[in-house]
Amino acid sequence: MSSHPQNLLSVHSQNDINSEEPPRVLKIPYLSPSTHKSEFTLVLDLDETLAHYVESEKDPKLLIRPGAQKFLKEMSEIYEIVIFTAAMQDYADWALNQLDIGNWISHRLYRQHTSIEGGLFIKDLSRIGRDLNKTIIVDNVAENFSKQPENGILIKSWYDDPHDDALFELGPLLKLIINKKKDGIKNS
Repeated sequence: MSSHPQNLLSVHSQNDINSEEPPRVLKIPYLSPSTHKSEFTLVLDLDETLAHYVESEKDPKLLIRPGAQKFLKEMSEIYEIVIFTAAMQDYADWALNQLDIGNWISHRLYRQHTSIEGGLFIKDLSRIGRDLNKTIIVDNVAENFSKQPENGILIKSWYDDPHDDALFELGPLLKLIINKKKDGIKNS
């Protein structure tokens, strides 16, 4: 096996070498197996979903969406939390270190984990190594989760509205989804 960038391995067998078919490519998951108490995973976008960065020469700052920290705390009790952002890692870590004061986030994925298609950064959930039947993504750009639209919840973009209540409304829905899925598993 030979290692390639972007966490891909080419697997060659003697038949592959002698055939005209290209070698098979196995995708290695970005995340190691979960050790979280929950079997369910919640993937969250960062910018304009949980926070908004305000550029300023004198005082750049991160605005945190109303209820974001309470939301992360509550969701981390029932979901493994993964941040999947199209932001560069240095900026994302700076922002997440301000946001995640309770260490609620289990994993962080960045721009290098996305694929670019049509000028958009696509977040392919099949690459994170979690059961897609137990994974939800919340993002303010639907195209970002276009590979698994059935797993996505589109949230309105947030910039600075102090009266925004999207995360307060989303929490009960995510709790309901997990309860329905658990009931479905028990009844199978």
